[in-house]
Amino acid sequence: MTTAQKGRAPTGFRVAGLRSIRAAVLCCGLPLCATGRLAFAQTNLQLWGDLSLNWLRSDRLAYALDIEPQALVTNTDPDAPGWRTFGLTPNVEYSAKRWLDVIAEMGTGTTHQTDGLSSFELTPRAGLRFHIFSRGVPTVIGRRVRLVELPPTRRFILRDRLLVEQRNLFYNQDEPTSSTLRVRNRIEFQFALNRSKSTDDGARTFLADWEWFLPVDDPAERFASRQRIRSGLAFRHSYTWRSELVYIWTRSRDTTDEVFSTSDNAISFTVRRFFK
Repeated sequence: MTTAQKGRAPTGFRVAGLRSIRAAVLCCGLPLCATGRLAFAQTNLQLWGDLSLNWLRSDRLAYALDIEPQALVTNTDPDAPGWRTFGLTPNVEYSAKRWLDVIAEMGTGTTHQTDGLSSFELTPRAGLRFHIFSRGVPTVIGRRVRLVELPPTRRFILRDRLLVEQRNLFYNQDEPTSSTLRVRNRIEFQFALNRSKSTDDGARTFLADWEWFLPVDDPAERFASRQRIRSGLAFRHSYTWRSELVYIWTRSRDTTDEVFSTSDNAISFTVRRFFK
C-alpha cells in the first residue's frame, strides 16, 4: 500500500505544505506592518481554556456550548489588577449553502479583578461564514450528514467569518454599564499536514487567522478596537474528540483614531467533544 493510500501526505505534498505554511505566516504578519506605528504601553500573558460540546441536530443544523475559563498570569504593568473570567457561550449554526453558514451565539461571562471590581458580560452575536473554496459532498453517518465538517475540495481551507455583536458589560461598585456595537471580521486559513483533508481522522492541521474588531460608534468601553492574530495546531483524534493548541496575540486601542496601546499574549487549549 502506498503512502497516499494510507492517508499520509506524499513527500511532494509535504514540501508544498511547508511552503504554504510559511506563506500563511507571512500573510498574517504583513498586515501588522502596514497598520502604522506600534506603541505598546503594557503587555501580558494569559491562559485560556475551552471545552466545546457539539451536537448535530439535523442535516443542516448544529448546536454547541463552549465553557471558557480564562486568567491573567503575568503583567508588565504593576498597577494593573489581576483578573479571572468564566464564560459560557451557546452557539447555533445553520448550513444554508455549501459555501455559506449562518451563525448565532450568546456570549456570557463573569470577570473578577483583584481590586474588587467584578463584571457580567452579555454579548449576542450574529453573522455569516463564507467558505472561499466550496466544501465537497457531505459525509453520511447513518441517515445524518456531518454539517460541521463537510469535507473541503482542497487540502487547504480558506474561510471568512463576519459577525456583528452587541457587547454589554454590567459592573458592581456603582460603575456605569457599558454597551458596544462592533463588527468582527476574521480570515481563517487551515492546512492539513499529514492527511489529504483536515476532516480525516488522525489529521494534524496548521491554523492561522487574523481578526478585526471595529466599533460602529464611539464606545465607552476601553480597548474596544482590536486586532487579533491566532496561530497553532489542531488535532483530530477521532470524530468524537478533537483538540487545539493556539497562540493568540491581540493589540488594542480605545478608538480607531489612536495608536495601539496594549499587547495581550494568550495560550489557548481547546478540547472539542462531538456527539452523533
